[in-house]
Amino acid sequence: MKQAGLPRGLAVCLMSLVFVPQLALAAYVPALPAIGRSFGVGPGSTSSSLVGYMAAYAVCMILTGNLADRYGSRRIQLTGLVIFTGASLLCLLAPGYGVFVAGRVLQALGAGTGTVISRLWVQRALPKEQRLPMLTALSTVIAVTPAASPPLAGLVVEHTSWRALFAFMAVLGAVTVGAVARLLPADGGAEAGAAGTPAGSVRPPGGLAGLARAYRTVLANRDFTVFAGAISLAWCTYFTFTTYSSDLLQLQLGASPTVYGALYTLVITGYVAGSTTAKRLGRTRSLEFIARTAAAVAAGTALLMPVTVHLWPGSTLSIVLPMAVCMLGVGALFPTCQAGMMRYEGEYAGAASGLFFFLQMASGACYTALTGIPGSPDAPMLALAIALPALVLFLLCVFALRARPPAGREAAAVRSAGRVTSGSS
Repeated sequence: MKQAGLPRGLAVCLMSLVFVPQLALAAYVPALPAIGRSFGVGPGSTSSSLVGYMAAYAVCMILTGNLADRYGSRRIQLTGLVIFTGASLLCLLAPGYGVFVAGRVLQALGAGTGTVISRLWVQRALPKEQRLPMLTALSTVIAVTPAASPPLAGLVVEHTSWRALFAFMAVLGAVTVGAVARLLPADGGAEAGAAGTPAGSVRPPGGLAGLARAYRTVLANRDFTVFAGAISLAWCTYFTFTTYSSDLLQLQLGASPTVYGALYTLVITGYVAGSTTAKRLGRTRSLEFIARTAAAVAAGTALLMPVTVHLWPGSTLSIVLPMAVCMLGVGALFPTCQAGMMRYEGEYAGAASGLFFFLQMASGACYTALTGIPGSPDAPMLALAIALPALVLFLLCVFALRARPPAGREAAAVRSAGRVTSGSS
């Protein structure tokens, strides 16, 4: 599929950059119990590897933009993919669990570069009127990968070994390195690139003091802080399910890796439907209306989950069905909050974007670490852990968001943000 303004090969190359980190997260989840058995560790340890992955991913998000400005996006992307490929081999050959977790952290640090650089490249290389086709293609990859990969990964784990997943990731990383080296043009880092390559951007003031000043300015903007808080709480709800559901549904409730993959896909389908609904509502409704409605859906069904697990304690659907409906709200909130963040148009817009996604990703890792949930919580405990951030999210959207009319540019923004949303990000 040829994208307007970009050669076919370059378009596929950029799509592969967002495919790699999504696969590394989604395909890993069904394998958690098998990995725990292989290394002789409990569910608490395997769940913590997910937290470590997301924490490293968050750090990568906030660093990549600045490094790409300084050294060039192609150079940073190649470095990231080489790190990812080596880390995948480290996970594949890991003799012990500590080495395996180190490999997962390095995987996140390497793969996360593609999430930032693919969007950075589109923003810098294409005029505004030519960006949407490519951004739509990127969003399709981001939405489909977490929906399609868990069932396939479950089949692989069930019939071969979890190590086969990391063998595939290593091969994928090596192939993507070759594609980037051949297809992604070099850019000049801090200086403007040549024609047809991304030009350098204005960086925030150098040094830690300059970055701190930029972040203070951004955080003083009410729209930024409220929408950043909302997307962070929505992510906590989603990430808590992702972190603990594999052990609960497989070890406690008896689902096979293949069945778990199918159940996880059902949850992701709710997210995709919510994102699509938000884009349609964005034509006529304000961001505040969409956010409040989405938060009500997410909180209402999340608060219903403790009831369903009490009524049907041995059923996987008592967790999965409410979570799928909850994800309708979460999926609608993601593009809405991203559009709200775009209201900030000050001199630190680049820093604002990096900080926004960092806060989102870091929030999930911090929440699961601070709540003290055991590695394999029972269904009532997991339901409560999912419902808590959803309830706070609803209260934030009701009491902190100020109503505004849906201006034409803002309505367009929510549709555009919906196209570039990540489940991560």
